[in-house]
Amino acid sequence: MTLSRLSTGALLVCLALTACRASFAQGGATPAPAPSATSSAPAALAVVPADQRERWETRPELQRHFAELGTEGTIAVLDTRAHRWIASDSVRAFETFLPASTFKIPMSLIALETGAAVDETHPFKWDGTERRIADWNRDQTLASAYRVSAVWVFQSLARQVGQPTVQQFLRDFRYGNAIAGPVGDRFWLDGDLRISAVGQVEFLRRVHDRALPLSDRTYDIARKVLLREQGPGWRMYAKTGWADDARPRPIGWFVGWVEQDRDPRPVYFALNLDMTDVAFAPRREEIAKRVLRALGALEPARP
Repeated sequence: MTLSRLSTGALLVCLALTACRASFAQGGATPAPAPSATSSAPAALAVVPADQRERWETRPELQRHFAELGTEGTIAVLDTRAHRWIASDSVRAFETFLPASTFKIPMSLIALETGAAVDETHPFKWDGTERRIADWNRDQTLASAYRVSAVWVFQSLARQVGQPTVQQFLRDFRYGNAIAGPVGDRFWLDGDLRISAVGQVEFLRRVHDRALPLSDRTYDIARKVLLREQGPGWRMYAKTGWADDARPRPIGWFVGWVEQDRDPRPVYFALNLDMTDVAFAPRREEIAKRVLRALGALEPARP
């Protein structure tokens, strides 16, 4: 055997050993085949068409709704029909606050997925303790507790599910800063959990699109729980919130989305404001509806 053949053989052995070591270092996985000469990397990506890419618009004129009340706030809207975001105050839209009772949306999903609540009719026996809101002082179902915002029901659910499990769900949901603490049945009221108006909208989009790791059964029942109102050709899925213990100021919320019969693409919204007056409570919903009506989201689309 000639020297050149020996050198060639040694080289092949070295290359084979190097390939084996590389495969072993990667857990023995079979390397993916190299792209063919005719393949195009960009073509293999899921590229959003240019006319469907979402753009951001700041609409400072919408701040008049808050200025009329003598308070500060913002409303962020994602109109998926027009592929655009709209915010009255784009800085505040990214500022994070306690979610208060808007957390009943993810907590309802968690309760349904874990079986802590079987369905929307799941009963909760009132413990006889008189609380400040009369509608709370009675037996509840999951749907009624969501509708009247009965805090004690959702605190009971949080304790039943357990703080570690709730914490994992918040991470799965990418919900705000995903901190379920320090107290396991109060963190959304006066704890460390925070979320922005933009974060609320992004979370609601994942709920609507069934993009969270939840069963179809959970989603089907949740739509019954979350339905707040409906009119001719439209449905609103939404929740209010009021963090009256928030510092430096109480925060009010109204978040949700609207669907139309003629155009199923949803319009998402999240409003928050400084609740410096209890009279602002009904104004949360009024302001959001005014903005949504101006966008044509609460009435059937005109032919």
